[in-house]
Amino acid sequence: MRSLLTLSLAIAALGATPAMAQQLFDFDGQAHDAPAVGATLGMVSVVVNADALTMPLPLDLANFQYTIVVTGLQLDTAGTTDLFSNGTIALYEDAATAADFANEGTFTDGTAVLVGDLVSFSRTMFTSTLGSGTGVVNWTGGSRIDDLHPSDRDNWSFLVSVSRSPSLLEPGFDERWDGKVEPREPVVDREVQSVGEIKSGY
Repeated sequence: MRSLLTLSLAIAALGATPAMAQQLFDFDGQAHDAPAVGATLGMVSVVVNADALTMPLPLDLANFQYTIVVTGLQLDTAGTTDLFSNGTIALYEDAATAADFANEGTFTDGTAVLVGDLVSFSRTMFTSTLGSGTGVVNWTGGSRIDDLHPSDRDNWSFLVSVSRSPSLLEPGFDERWDGKVEPREPVVDREVQSVGEIKSGY
């Protein structure tokens, strides 16, 4: 009877747990646009998560700087909506060199925490200076890839607002990207037990 009561309380506690907050890596960056079909787009950015934003992985923002870098995103179709594919995305951790838009190497000289494919990306400009973009990320490697369960690594959303306003551009860049990378569903710790696993313990 005691085991049944304990099990009932455990299941009730799971059911009473509030829904997990949306998790995301929030970033602010600058992009080089692809000049023509077949050319590639690249973006360098700094992770700017505030305390109120939950991250998919715990990052030590107090002691490290984190950057997100996109490379090799190929322009396949140009039009009202530009379509891109086959890019690479990486999340870097660095304790030594502050990221500097005048030196893009400072965005990639740390440890690659997560590396993946930016499988597809589409960008639509609503005016000559304002637009948005959306893409799909599959994480495939990096020093902390094992912190993500294999089922949690694919089909992340890559979302950006795009500005071509000269006042927001760093020298040598074509666009400012204010964006986020987020899993479709909240990522849970690999050690969290399922209801089935809890039941099997009784």
